[in-house]
Amino acid sequence: MTSLAHQLKRLALPQNDPNLFTRKEVASLLFDPKYAATMDRTTFYALGCNGLEELLGIEPAFAEFQDTLFNQGSVMLERSVQSKEINEKLDKGISLFLARISPYFLLKPAQKCLEWLIHRFHIQLYNVDSLLACTLPYHETKIFSRVVQLLKISEPTHRWHWLHALQVCRSGVPLARGTLITHCYKDLSFMDFICTMVTKAVEVSTEVSSHLRVVFAFYASTMVSTLDAVDKVTDTIISKLLPFVQKGLKSSVTDYKAATYMIVCQLAVKVVMEGSLVNTLALHVAKSMVKEPVLTKEGLGCLIVLIQNQKKDSVGPKAFGHLCCVSSVVESLQAMALVHDISPLLHYLLPLLVHAVVTERYGTEPPYVGALDMAAGHGGMFILGDSDTSLLLSLKHPLSSVRNLAVEHLAGLLSSGQENLDQSFLREALLDRMQDHVPEVVAAALKALEVSLLAQTWRSYHAANDTLLIIHLSGLCLPGIGSLSLSTHLIDGVSLCRHLIGRVSLCLSLGDVWWNPEKLDTSTCCYLHLLCRLFDVTISGSSQGPAERPYRDLMKLLFQVHLSTPMDLMKFLCMLWDYGANQGDQLDVRVGAVLQTQALYVGQAVLTALPASTLPALASNRSPVVPSLLACLCSPLREVRRAAVAVLDQLSEATESSFQPLITRLLKNTEEIIADPSHLSQALSVLHEEVSADAEPADPQKPTLGTAFQQLLQTIKTSACPSYTAVALLRALDHVNGEITKAFFAALGEEKVQQQLLGVMFDLLADSREALVSSAISSVFKGLAVDAELVAKELVPPEKPKVSVTVQQTRRSKMLQSGESKPEEEAVLWQRVTLILELLQHKKKLKRPQALVPALFTLLSRSLQPGPGIQANVEYTRQLLLSCLLNVCQKLSPDGEPVATDILEEDKFNVELVVQCVRVSDMPQTHHHALLLLGTVASMFPEKVLHNIMPIFTFMGANIMRLDDSYSFQVINKTVQTVIPALIKVSGSETSNMDVVVIKIVHVFVDALPHVPEHRRLPILSQLVTTLGPARFLWVLMLLLFKQHATKTAGSAADKVALEMDVEFWTSLCCTFEVSEQLTSVIHILQYLMGLPQDKEDGEIHSCYHAEELLFNVEAHSSKELRHFKFLSVNFTAQLLAASGFIGKVGPPTPQGETLRYIHSVARCVEENSDKPTAKFWRALLNKAYDVLDKVNSLLPTDTFIMVMKGLMTNRLPSVRRKAMELLNNKLQHKTKWEEQQVHSHPEAEMREEQEEELAINRQTALYSLKLLCRNFGAAHPEAFVPVLQRAVEVATATEEEKNVTGSALLCIAEVASVLKTLAIPQLPRLMPAVLQTMEERKDLLSNEIYLLSAVTALQRVSETLPHFISPYLHATVSQVSKTSATSPQLSARLTSLSSTLATKVPPRVLLPTLTNHLGPLMSILKAHITHMEKDQLNTHQSELTSFFLTALDFRAQHCQGDLPKTAEVEGFTIDCLLAMVMKLSEITFRPLFFKLFDWSKTETEGKQRLLTFYRLADRIADRLKGLFVLFAGNLVKPFSDLLQQTNVAKTDEALFDSADGVEKSTMLLHHVLDCMFKIFMYDTHHFLSKDRAEALMGPLVDQLENTLGGEESYQLRVTQHLVPCLGQFSVAMGDDTQWKTLNYQVLLKTRHSSSKVRFSALLMVMELARKLRENYMVLLPETIPFLAELMEDESEEVEHQVQKVIQEMENILGEPLQSYF
Repeated sequence: MTSLAHQLKRLALPQNDPNLFTRKEVASLLFDPKYAATMDRTTFYALGCNGLEELLGIEPAFAEFQDTLFNQGSVMLERSVQSKEINEKLDKGISLFLARISPYFLLKPAQKCLEWLIHRFHIQLYNVDSLLACTLPYHETKIFSRVVQLLKISEPTHRWHWLHALQVCRSGVPLARGTLITHCYKDLSFMDFICTMVTKAVEVSTEVSSHLRVVFAFYASTMVSTLDAVDKVTDTIISKLLPFVQKGLKSSVTDYKAATYMIVCQLAVKVVMEGSLVNTLALHVAKSMVKEPVLTKEGLGCLIVLIQNQKKDSVGPKAFGHLCCVSSVVESLQAMALVHDISPLLHYLLPLLVHAVVTERYGTEPPYVGALDMAAGHGGMFILGDSDTSLLLSLKHPLSSVRNLAVEHLAGLLSSGQENLDQSFLREALLDRMQDHVPEVVAAALKALEVSLLAQTWRSYHAANDTLLIIHLSGLCLPGIGSLSLSTHLIDGVSLCRHLIGRVSLCLSLGDVWWNPEKLDTSTCCYLHLLCRLFDVTISGSSQGPAERPYRDLMKLLFQVHLSTPMDLMKFLCMLWDYGANQGDQLDVRVGAVLQTQALYVGQAVLTALPASTLPALASNRSPVVPSLLACLCSPLREVRRAAVAVLDQLSEATESSFQPLITRLLKNTEEIIADPSHLSQALSVLHEEVSADAEPADPQKPTLGTAFQQLLQTIKTSACPSYTAVALLRALDHVNGEITKAFFAALGEEKVQQQLLGVMFDLLADSREALVSSAISSVFKGLAVDAELVAKELVPPEKPKVSVTVQQTRRSKMLQSGESKPEEEAVLWQRVTLILELLQHKKKLKRPQALVPALFTLLSRSLQPGPGIQANVEYTRQLLLSCLLNVCQKLSPDGEPVATDILEEDKFNVELVVQCVRVSDMPQTHHHALLLLGTVASMFPEKVLHNIMPIFTFMGANIMRLDDSYSFQVINKTVQTVIPALIKVSGSETSNMDVVVIKIVHVFVDALPHVPEHRRLPILSQLVTTLGPARFLWVLMLLLFKQHATKTAGSAADKVALEMDVEFWTSLCCTFEVSEQLTSVIHILQYLMGLPQDKEDGEIHSCYHAEELLFNVEAHSSKELRHFKFLSVNFTAQLLAASGFIGKVGPPTPQGETLRYIHSVARCVEENSDKPTAKFWRALLNKAYDVLDKVNSLLPTDTFIMVMKGLMTNRLPSVRRKAMELLNNKLQHKTKWEEQQVHSHPEAEMREEQEEELAINRQTALYSLKLLCRNFGAAHPEAFVPVLQRAVEVATATEEEKNVTGSALLCIAEVASVLKTLAIPQLPRLMPAVLQTMEERKDLLSNEIYLLSAVTALQRVSETLPHFISPYLHATVSQVSKTSATSPQLSARLTSLSSTLATKVPPRVLLPTLTNHLGPLMSILKAHITHMEKDQLNTHQSELTSFFLTALDFRAQHCQGDLPKTAEVEGFTIDCLLAMVMKLSEITFRPLFFKLFDWSKTETEGKQRLLTFYRLADRIADRLKGLFVLFAGNLVKPFSDLLQQTNVAKTDEALFDSADGVEKSTMLLHHVLDCMFKIFMYDTHHFLSKDRAEALMGPLVDQLENTLGGEESYQLRVTQHLVPCLGQFSVAMGDDTQWKTLNYQVLLKTRHSSSKVRFSALLMVMELARKLRENYMVLLPETIPFLAELMEDESEEVEHQVQKVIQEMENILGEPLQSYF
């Protein structure tokens, strides 16, 4: 590829892609690219929005992307022409969306969303890393391959080029896992990419749940497999993984932590690490177990693997300290010890555990001393006689009978009153057995516990502790009691409960009105916990079961002992009624709907049983009964509401209660309340309206509705009322509203209160959907005299006050906010803002309107920033903002006069935002509002508007031009005509120096250029330069552009892309002027560069111009910027001289003199700075200067060019001489016309260059130059190149020469030999043996493919030029061709060309004897040779060829050795070659050959291998000869019939082939026979299939339906692809309805076979017969119908479905319904 092609490829940016305009193909994930090109943008947008809506149903967190990536405004967005800032924000949003959507990638909605992002935002070009991070966990799916095919990764330097193989293979082959693993440990940046991908997925996920498991699974499997696959885990790999291992161990995500455990285990197994690293890993694992006790077993397993595979004593004692904090370590180790060896961890723990016991004996016991005590004695090691094991082990024995005996023994010990028993051991043992799954063991534990309670075993505890212990024990015992099923055990449980109720005597203060768990202490909560659990057990047992009566007695006992008064009982029940809504759960009790309903019905029963005198107290304002019941009436469960209504009905008789009016009115709507949970709120609203409308009651002593509402509010306000009950009551009062009037607002004096009231009004306006509400708020707001400061605070809430924090707090806050798109205070409620702005449009009574200006500009700025909060109708909001600003300006300055500074400061009015609105928007209405505002502001702040008028050129997109084309250009022209002359005039008044003024003006345009759209930059600057004079000031503009780029880039990848775009723009700008003006500018640029110092420290500038500092001030810029400026200038000069627009106009003078002088200057700098850090820069600058010289030389006349080349070739520097040859090569490649006298001097010069002592690279270049010279002039002057051939042969035959030089010499030989022809014959004895010997040695060839390609090219050219003179070397040449394998497309093409040359140019008498010893690869040569042979030559050598082919075809019989695929490949070469000969034979000459082959196949050999070869050959011949082969197929009928029977396992038990692979061979033979018969039947035009032949073949063919040779899969393949087509064509070839009936009947008989597979195959055959015979099948239908009817009730479901398909297909073929026949 040429330099120009490379440049064009670099300049091929996405926005310059012609496909953007032609749309022949469009990148698409779901559709074909050509079909996608036919779809419009709105279709893709609708598809993406549909996918997003479906995703919202799965994950609501995707809602934030509705207003950004899926906004209506994004339909017209083209990101390739957006600014860098916008694209960065867009990339951030896309990366976040791709990270969120990764878990749902395989779902169709997610793929729809990706389709929209690919179509609109080109994420396959701009967001490759994020897209692959999203899809990489699914690399084994075809959809991932489809994603990869969308990427542009063909460049070898691309990061993802290793996936390019998936693009080459269009069949959608998934990425092999082995390839992924190999690349992971070879490219550690890819390993870092995978690890970082997981951490980002955890950060951006709104709720880390199971949907990220696919990411964690991919992470764990990839990292573990990578560590397992790599030969040696290096320190680099460990250092790359360690940060992510630490993150995983510290993470709170369980799956992430589990994956990290697996990686730590694999590291421990794979490599022996340093002791400090092992200690650190163990410490982190132990800490992670403390934070996440769910993974205790996994963490312990990780520690065991780590300790087992690393050096001894690598883990320190700190990890032990953290393990002691894990409560479930002992249980986990006990469970693991049953199936795993945990001795490595025990060896580590036991010394530390013993040491801790010894050192802390007089202090606090460590957590595991109790475990040692339990294992050592204290009664636990007492041996039981019945079980022959200790008491401790018997209590945990797997047999329930042993555990039962142990519990009974423990009860005996308790009853005997032994004092030496460990009380903690007894307590833990009993409580453990209470959780047993066997009822008998639980019952025994209950008896033991009852004995313990009666015997007062725990005497060491105080009374209070004893009671609390009993409460605790009760909470553990009650679930065990509930699990008992036998009546005896239940009675024991009831007895225990009776003892528990009697033993608990804790006196607790529960308050006067409410029993509020939120206000109670721990002891009281424990007491209530026990009461709730006892109530739950007793109410459940008393409702059903065998112990119903005891449980009811137990409930009475519970009420008598603990809830003796009605008020206490009702308070307890009220607590249960509402406790289900408590989020705190202070009592640790779950009150479900069943228990809540039971408690309500118990309350109803209690109220029914109580006398009427007690009801007023229970329904009074000091009782929680009525408020709790009202809260229950809001329950979403119908049964709860029904039960609450029943309780409320019992309180209706309490006439003295203040709630009585409310209860009476609510009970009138019982059915509605029970049916609708929201009806209570509506009923209370109606009742409150009645209270507001009614006058005072006649009897003030009677309670009223108003009193009831006031009492209800007082209840909510009281501190004793639980918060969850208050919340429920407030929700019930949700629809009870008041009214705000104008007078009310006027009466408010404090601004804070007014602010709150305005906020409520605006919130109500935003939330309401009713027109009456909006109208009422609007009318009220119009009449209010509001301060603008209050409205401004509602528009933009004030920022939170900043407080001084430490650096650590700042970092922590940033980490917490890193996953959020925007801080909370930055969110703007645009719907609310829009409604407020609409109210301000008609607001007249507004105090201090200037206070709105900062808030309005803040909102305008945020509306211009893309984000999740921006709504779809953002243009309307901008228009409202601009209109409000215009109204403020008109109020402040009605006459257009400047505004005083104390009223409105100039800095608060942001004209730049107004101009940006014009530039960003594509709506004419927005432009109109903005221009009106600018016109008004111009009179108020003239200098500010004048200073910001340049950004008006940033009108974005062609929409504005299409809507109002003349208006847009009028604005541009007017700006240029008015502003620019004014600036020049101002500058001219300051100084008389015209150059300085012009440079300043140009500087303004250059500074504003980044803000001007790309399609406007060229006409604006060209118009400016045209006005100023291009010959004088074009170079000034170019240097300023270079300086701007040099000072604003940092050398990143994005900056390289920007440089390519800038250079293309600069070239287009220069080419708009005359070539003389361009050359003048180039000369000025080079002169200016020569005047610049080498470096900043070298001194002042030495230029002939006076305005140097304005162009590039050396003092104001760094040395790096100076070097960058120089390089940019030279690089642009080179590209300009190569531009097509420049070359087409070029003429003298050329800047050759200035270029040579500048090259001399740069070369001197290279020598002077060779030992400095800037040496690399100077070498690069020198290369660019050479490039400039190359472009200049390409413009020189031929005579001048030759003179320059001669001078350069005699230069003392090798690099200069090489550059001269390269310039000559470029000239020769462009096929320049040369005169005769210009030709003769070149070969001699190059020969001198090549003969001298030179570098290898120079010798290669010289040989390449000689090759090009020979190509251009060798045909006309062959004698001049004879010495060239001699010298090239000397280089090629020199053994000590470098291989690259030898390769170049061989290529030169190939070119020269093809030109010299017979003049090259004397060199063949030296050349050919050397080349063949070189190919024979092969070691160098395998390491250097170019060398091999050169040798093959030389052989090909010599063979093509002198084919009659290479017979002495033909055998060696053919041998090398057969041995050489193509490793590249170029080498493959050369080998093919050489083979074709040998086949077509070498006579048969010479070639045929050479080919006898090479079979496989050389068959292609023989095939090509036969194809080009004349008929008489073929007849002459037919006998020899026949013998050769018979020998070659015997390869299977003689050399198979069990490798069937390899045998088939070699045999295929021979058959292809033989077919080439067959196609050139006549019928007379082919007949004996065919019968000779037929007789050869019947000759007995080992295993009848020749049958396979012959019938494969017959199948191929039948395919090629078609109808002609039928003439010779008569003798094959009998063998066909015999072979069909011999290979049918249903007919014979004898195998045709005796070898181990005999079944496979028989299957292959059967396939060849069936395929050959199919072709004979298909091409039968001579009535080959007579009646006798048809009868001979019909039976064996039909019987093949029963042949299950090769297994089920082989049977299905043979039937569908071979047998069914063959039999179908057989029926067509017969052409006789009598034989059709016979065939059809035989096939139908197979439908009654015992095997369902055979019946299914017979149905396929029937359907094929119907397809082939079509309307002729009507005569066969009557006999077919009964068989099909039988199969419709077949026992196989598959056969039944197939019958339906056959019937449907027959109806389609025959054109009439068949259902009436069944």
